[in-house]
Amino acid sequence: FIVSKVEDVDPATIDKTSDFEALGLDSMDRVQLLFDAEETFGVTFDNDEVKNFTCVGDIVDYINNNQPAEKPPEE
Repeated sequence: FIVSKVEDVDPATIDKTSDFEALGLDSMDRVQLLFDAEETFGVTFDNDEVKNFTCVGDIVDYINNNQPAEKPPEE
């Protein structure tokens, strides 16, 4: 999981309710986390919305709601 790349956290201990502060993520870690998520999932985070993100689930929900549609295969 991307969070474990940013901070030395056991992925098995992370779920949607995991709070960023409880995971030891500071503001720079959060920026890196969002950058990695954008690269991995092809989304662009809205700066106004990310200010309200407090837990992993906020990022997961945003990605699920804003992921680009898959392109149909070319024939």
